[in-house]
Amino acid sequence: MKNYRKRDTLELGSMLFFMFGFSFLVNFLWEALHAVYLYQEHDFNASYYIRMLLYVSTVDGLIVLGMYLGVSIIWLNFFWIKAFMKKQLFVFTFIGIAVASIIEHLSVFHFRKWMYKENMPTIFDIGLSPLIQLSVTGLWAVWLTRELLYGKGLFRI
Repeated sequence: MKNYRKRDTLELGSMLFFMFGFSFLVNFLWEALHAVYLYQEHDFNASYYIRMLLYVSTVDGLIVLGMYLGVSIIWLNFFWIKAFMKKQLFVFTFIGIAVASIIEHLSVFHFRKWMYKENMPTIFDIGLSPLIQLSVTGLWAVWLTRELLYGKGLFRI
C-alpha cells in the first residue's frame, strides 16, 4: 500500500510540475506574440517587458493548474488526464473562457490596466486573443503533459 501511495504522489507531483512548466512556456510565447501588437500604450522597455512576461506567464500557469484541479474535483479524479473525455475537455475549456472573461473585463473596464488597439478582434468588448488564451494554452499544456508522461513517457497508461 505504501508503494502505491508513493507512486501516486510522485505521479501527481510530476504531472502538476510538467503541466505548470508547459503552461508557463506556451503562455510566455502567447503573451510575447500578442501583447506587442494588440494592447495600446505598450511599454517596449525590454527589462520591464521581460519581467512582465515572466510574471503574467507564471500567473497564467497557476491558473491553468487551477483549471485542471477544478476539473479533477468535478470528476473526483486527479488523473483524468490519462483518459480524458470530451466532457472534461469542454468543462476545462469553459472554465478557461470564464476565468479569462472575468480577468479581461475587470482589467480593461474597471481597473483600466490596459486597452486594446483597434486591430484586436473583440467579442462583447473583450479581446478575442486573451479570451481564448487560457483555454488554448491550457489544452496544449494538458496534451503535452499527457504525451510526456503517458504517451511513451514515465508513467505509461
